[in-house]
Amino acid sequence: MNKLSVVVPVYNVENYIGECIESLQEQIIKEIEIILVDDGSPDRSGTICDEYAAKDERIKVIHKKNGGVGAARNDGLNAATGDWIVFCDSDDWVERDAFEKLIGKGEAVKADVVFGDANLVYGNKVQQTQFYKDEFVTSDRTLIDQLIAADFSRTYCYNPPAAGPAFGYGGPWNKLVRRKMLLDNNIRFDNRVKGIFDDILYTAYIFAAANTVAYMHVPVYNYRQLGSSITRSYKANLLEINDAIFNAWQEFIERYGENGQFIQPYYANVIRRFKSTLGLYFFSEKNQKSFHDQLQELKALMGREPYSTAIRNVDANRLHNKYDKLIWQSAKGQSGLMVYLIYQLSLVIKKVREKNH
Repeated sequence: MNKLSVVVPVYNVENYIGECIESLQEQIIKEIEIILVDDGSPDRSGTICDEYAAKDERIKVIHKKNGGVGAARNDGLNAATGDWIVFCDSDDWVERDAFEKLIGKGEAVKADVVFGDANLVYGNKVQQTQFYKDEFVTSDRTLIDQLIAADFSRTYCYNPPAAGPAFGYGGPWNKLVRRKMLLDNNIRFDNRVKGIFDDILYTAYIFAAANTVAYMHVPVYNYRQLGSSITRSYKANLLEINDAIFNAWQEFIERYGENGQFIQPYYANVIRRFKSTLGLYFFSEKNQKSFHDQLQELKALMGREPYSTAIRNVDANRLHNKYDKLIWQSAKGQSGLMVYLIYQLSLVIKKVREKNH
């Protein structure tokens, strides 16, 4: 039997953790260990984990001081003993036959990484998504590099489904990985980026290290879309986090991108991060700086690396949508005020759409 380790970082999810754990307990595959890493939760999450562990010997609980999701995943990885490993978010849940199908496929084709599709869940609404148009098993390095490019920016998905590129190409939650490959290549979650994009960096490294990757048209994971998230909260140090993300990406490109195959996806990624700074830092209600100072700081940001090079050289046709292109055009013109106006317009449009729905 091929044992599976499932690592679940847990923080402040008392309303959801039970459903998550039970979906793992009910897996058809029997050789499974469930590692719950309580990352210093201030609510009852840690207690709930202990209650489940007391009734199921397959469950291990690690209690630790809060250190962020990446550190929690790393602690779970260090404790894992399975042949395969996967990381599950504590507010989501997994289809009952997910791991049986993925491990079966992985073993049949001798893959190092095998992944499937996911459902995006908004309350009672479930949106089924496919990541690629066709299933595949590949050892072709050019194709695997294209998977990495989609991880940088989903607009670089080489063979998108009819509905267009999906969300979450860098998510670790639908990807089973041979634990030996992680250990042999010293692959861990990067704590320098403070829980933002560490999953995308992890996915890039597992694809880069893999000899064979398999993808199945099987919905394996249910991703719950919640209103609050570390990626949607104001962060006073967001620009520093972005710098850490860019440095980490540049390290990856220097190691694996000798043919220049990741440069354009990287530029698209930088523009994506630039856009995120508008709502999460510059124009957030929690930003105490004056409007004048915000615009001055924004203009300075557009003039420094890697933003300036990405703004000049990005393939605008590969940006996510018209809004992203308008932001890019304003940034290219070095107009902080125009960037602000487009950002405000996007908020108005978003409110109108939400009201109509």
